[in-house]
Amino acid sequence: MRFDRIFFFGDSITLGCNDSKRLGWPGRIARGLVHEERHIASYNLGINGDTSLHIKARWRAEFEARIRDMVGLTVFAFGFNDASKPDGGDFQVELETSIEAATIILTEANSVSDVLWIGPTPLDESANPLITEFASWEMRNLDIARYDEAYANLALELGIDYLQLFPELIESPRYQAALRADDKVHPADDGYEMIAELISKWDKWQIKTGTHSMNAPS
Repeated sequence: MRFDRIFFFGDSITLGCNDSKRLGWPGRIARGLVHEERHIASYNLGINGDTSLHIKARWRAEFEARIRDMVGLTVFAFGFNDASKPDGGDFQVELETSIEAATIILTEANSVSDVLWIGPTPLDESANPLITEFASWEMRNLDIARYDEAYANLALELGIDYLQLFPELIESPRYQAALRADDKVHPADDGYEMIAELISKWDKWQIKTGTHSMNAPS
């Protein structure tokens, strides 16, 4: 498959919040792409705090502003913020609404681009409550896991390739150490390295991009 441009839509984990290298996992993956015949431009379009509803509202315009007459691969990663509860209230985006939004996003994207979908990541729950200027946040891994499983089932229905990161990362001492090294929600540098490694080794990623990716991002 030939791709000239790769677009990464997501939240602060995609953006690479608190990554000292300012790369996030998309930057690490893009830096490791190797292809003899062409240059592949990548765009990190992650925004702090974005939910599925935010991405549904913006992705198409941002994609069209950059794709022009090129061939594109679009990668989506969301769900962590959907499953969070501000100020002790309800989920930011209830699961049913999140599934509806994801269905619209992925169906539309799949009509204009090839698509990959990356599942949400866990946190260290001792971060709760996470106090920000916007709210006091409660986030639970059981909730994230429930959204992740629902996304995986939806992806199967839609024929979209989906990578579940949550099951491996929640059991990984390496990733848990990376969370504790930062704010317990976003991993430190080595956590972003680990996410990049998992995605770059994913057979669907390598098949879709038609490239060889690094085994150990740095």
